[in-house]
Amino acid sequence: MPKISLGSAPYIYPIPIILAGANVNSKPNFATIGDCGLMGIRPPLVYISSGKDHYTNQGILENETFSINFPTTEMLPVVDYCGTVSGRVVDKSSLFEVFYGNLKTAPMILKCPVNLECKVVKEFSIQHRQIFVAEVAQTFVDDTLVIEQDGRKSIVELARLDPILYALDNRYYSVGSAIGTGYQEHKEFHPPSNG
Repeated sequence: MPKISLGSAPYIYPIPIILAGANVNSKPNFATIGDCGLMGIRPPLVYISSGKDHYTNQGILENETFSINFPTTEMLPVVDYCGTVSGRVVDKSSLFEVFYGNLKTAPMILKCPVNLECKVVKEFSIQHRQIFVAEVAQTFVDDTLVIEQDGRKSIVELARLDPILYALDNRYYSVGSAIGTGYQEHKEFHPPSNG
């Protein structure tokens, strides 16, 4: 099958869309970010990458905390809006009902079903990007989306969380159906013999 070169495009897909929250000048502010991800489970490390001149970065640097809020597809218009206006010009704190966890300086959005309260462990820059690596201090999940199995609490299936996904075709997507279970599907795989 022939391949076509697209150049050095970072075509990672899908991209989760989040609202990063930080107190800037003692006021909650939120930025729409797609450049975020998981760096490890033990310890629970995450990162966000943001343009150096973004207003939210000031609050992250000042407080050494931020939040990652996962909006639902129903919130898409306000999420897209937050990505097109700066907190220097628009007071985004009025857009959401906000709450705080133990860190006290990482504003979280009540309407988002999952919120991560994060403490910065490393900050660095690459070209025009500022990267914040953080340890998750606490995870908050809507009570209707938590299930208990074998005495352990976990989150319901991804489709019920209804996250916003993004792709480099500049379009937003929603999640489809589950197609398998991690570390179980290999049982159906039969590698060719080395005969």
